[in-house]
This record gives sequence, C-alpha cells and structure tokens, in this order.
Amino acid sequence: MEEANELLPTWDQSPIAEPVTASTTFAIPRARTSKLIVPRADGDNLEKAIYDLLERKGYLEDDKWITEGHWTKKFVPYGETGFTTIVLTSGGRPL
Repeated sequence: MEEANELLPTWDQSPIAEPVTASTTFAIPRARTSKLIVPRADGDNLEKAIYDLLERKGYLEDDKWITEGHWTKKFVPYGETGFTTIVLTSGGRPL
C-alpha cells in the first residue's frame, strides 16, 4: 500500500462529498511457479485499503460517501507489471 500512496497523486480539488460508486480492479502479478487460479489476497481487504487511501489523499471527504462498490481481482501474466484501477462515478458521471 505504500507504493500506491506514492503513485496516487494528491487530489487538487475539493474532496468529494456526495454519494459515489467505486469500481476497482486489482491486477496482481502471477508468480512464475504459481498454480493458483485466483490471487490469494482478500478482495474486501484490498478494497478497504483503497477507500482509506482515497480519503487520505483528499479524493473523498470521508469514505462513507462510497454507497456502492465493486471490486475485481485477477492475475496478470508472469513478467507483466500489476496495476490497480479505480473509477469513481456519481449519478452515472465519472468524477
């Protein structure tokens, strides 16, 4: 999570203080010898960490404003770089 904190820029607008939907994708690098079908990390724990980060970086006034959330976790092929995407929407419009 420290790396995410470094990579996510601080929000330069007023913090969001309205109901939002958060859609998050966690693309996790696969170990070369892994036989797992899905990443071992608990998606709900990853999601909560992202919500806390959005609040800490000033995107959200409080993560209580997330009224709907959806997360996906998946592997990226061995050797590829993992990533996380976060899309916040309100009233069907991206924020």
